[in-house]
Amino acid sequence: MKSKGILLLYSESDQLDYLKLAELCARLAKHYTDLPVTIKQLNPKQKNIRTFRWQDDILETVEWNNYNRCDAYSLSPYDQTLLIDVDYMIQNDTLAQYFHSDHDYICHNNSWDISGNDVFRHDEYMSQNKFDMRWATVVYFTKCEQNERIFETWRSVQNNYEYYSKLFGFNKAPYRNDFAMSISHQINSGYANTGTFNYSMPALSSTDEVIDYNDGRWLVKYRYKESHNVLRYTGDLHVMNKRSLLDTQVYDKLWSSHAS
Repeated sequence: MKSKGILLLYSESDQLDYLKLAELCARLAKHYTDLPVTIKQLNPKQKNIRTFRWQDDILETVEWNNYNRCDAYSLSPYDQTLLIDVDYMIQNDTLAQYFHSDHDYICHNNSWDISGNDVFRHDEYMSQNKFDMRWATVVYFTKCEQNERIFETWRSVQNNYEYYSKLFGFNKAPYRNDFAMSISHQINSGYANTGTFNYSMPALSSTDEVIDYNDGRWLVKYRYKESHNVLRYTGDLHVMNKRSLLDTQVYDKLWSSHAS
């Protein structure tokens, strides 16, 4: 019988506790999917930074050590793997259903802004040349020769990122796994629009925040023009404002929402 499980990768940061996020992500994922979860720490030699615009237009430059996600294939102990970012909070068993599908590799090609502001509309393409972008946030893959090539190509793009940035027309810094995986995915699929989830990835931008969580429902504060509004949302959520997840009240409610 093929082994199935979830893989979480994280790197240490002086400003954000990614291990704490990984532990929360793992707890929720295990509860909702009933699958084993493996957490692996990456120790990339290359450092990366990114400036985030948090709520109320606060700018902060933080460590963003996102290299070596291409190691997921070799690091996964499973025959069938769901690779997810540690800021993606699972709230149902939708992703678990793909373990029973005929797909070997699936990722998202669209991200849906739950606030309705459509802030991810510019991420449909990864360059001025309108090269389709894929999201590396959630990836389902099996151990097979084709997928080994995808991850090997992903590594090659990472190692030659400046060259590819010139070839496809995007900024050479900071390094983005979304771009590297998009190139690899397209090359290995013959530039066909295949191997993608049949729904958009639900997400919340870094300028919006989770302010509460109760009984499986998120309470989200978001900005629309010059005003702030709140909404309730139920379902999986990619929370790009990691600080709001690490807020003690929010984190504790998510953690205790399901006893281990």
